[in-house]
Amino acid sequence: MKKLLAIYLVLIWVVSFGCKQEKIIPELSPGRDKLLGAGLAIDAIENHLKLAEIEEENKDEPRALLLIGYSHALSTSLTWLKNNEKETEYRAERARRLKELNTSEIEELFKVLNHGYRVQKDTIQILIDKGTPVIPLILKDLIESRYPKAHDDFEYILTQIGSKGLDQLYTAVSSPDTPTSVKIKLIRIIGDIGDPSIQDKLESLKNTVSDAGLKMEINATLYQLGYKAYQKDIEAGLSDDNVVVRRASARSVELLNQPATSKLVNALKDTDDRVRRYIAKALQKHVDPNAVDNLFDMLTNNSSGSTKQIVLNTLNQYAEKGLADGLAQRLITLLTETELTDHEDRLRIVQLLSKPAVIKQIQTADPYDNLHPKIFEYFNKKETNKMVKDELSALLVELDKGELEE
Repeated sequence: MKKLLAIYLVLIWVVSFGCKQEKIIPELSPGRDKLLGAGLAIDAIENHLKLAEIEEENKDEPRALLLIGYSHALSTSLTWLKNNEKETEYRAERARRLKELNTSEIEELFKVLNHGYRVQKDTIQILIDKGTPVIPLILKDLIESRYPKAHDDFEYILTQIGSKGLDQLYTAVSSPDTPTSVKIKLIRIIGDIGDPSIQDKLESLKNTVSDAGLKMEINATLYQLGYKAYQKDIEAGLSDDNVVVRRASARSVELLNQPATSKLVNALKDTDDRVRRYIAKALQKHVDPNAVDNLFDMLTNNSSGSTKQIVLNTLNQYAEKGLADGLAQRLITLLTETELTDHEDRLRIVQLLSKPAVIKQIQTADPYDNLHPKIFEYFNKKETNKMVKDELSALLVELDKGELEE
């Protein structure tokens, strides 16, 4: 009898323990995974996050996730919400939670931005809608860099908050505790906001600034805000000994009204990759056929891949405008007769050859130049990289198609 009683008591304990375990299974983790990992906002809200808000001792994360969830559902599942009479509830919950959003919850939103989940746009919009209260936290992180992958988003948020945040941005720029690199970012944001009411403050600030790079950024922003007298200073900065000054000038020349393009052409040979990138982009707006040679050289120099891609786009634009005669022949010679060890350089050359304007140059070239046969021979005998061969194959198909149509 005692033995049966003992077994009975053990069974009761096991069942009781199992029930207790079931009750303490956290809802936050599956809710987080469904929302951030899969974008299943409604499922996450209704089946997990509402409960998580109740059961979690620290409410910051579930409340932040619920705000994201309501926002994401409204932006992606509005038809379902209307059909199921949920739209009014979700809009009211989003509005209430946005109004109540506190500093700790904003930090949770920053963590989401730093990971680049599919709810990124909705998280950004929440911070924009919250407005000026998020600015001190963003400024703090731009300095401390706890969430470096979110910095591009932070800059966009500050720009979208706009004029309402100008006083806070200006105070940060004026502070001796703000690093120069952050001040430069903030000056650019002020320029992108485009509110001329801050011109006089920037003029006064410029007179107190000792850093030459920051001064040039202020010049560029003042020009952007309407002070056109700074154009000469910006152009002169392209040949400054200070690379930070050259970068600020190069980034700004796209904004200028009819700059001296000869200076831009020369700047394509700058030792700094960022300067070259900015100038290659600016030459899409400030067109100069004399830039073609320097741009062509950049396809295989020590520029970064992102810079070379901009160069490719600029050369293609020039070819479309009829300003790059003989480009196809030069590219084919470079590809087939030069030892280019970097397959990405070769890939970009083939991609440029595949642009309609450059294909047209191949098709209309003198038959004795053998441009099409040279590509075919290179494809068969020399190129070994699969990606490059795939691009070459597609190019050859286009060339063959053009010959058949003729």
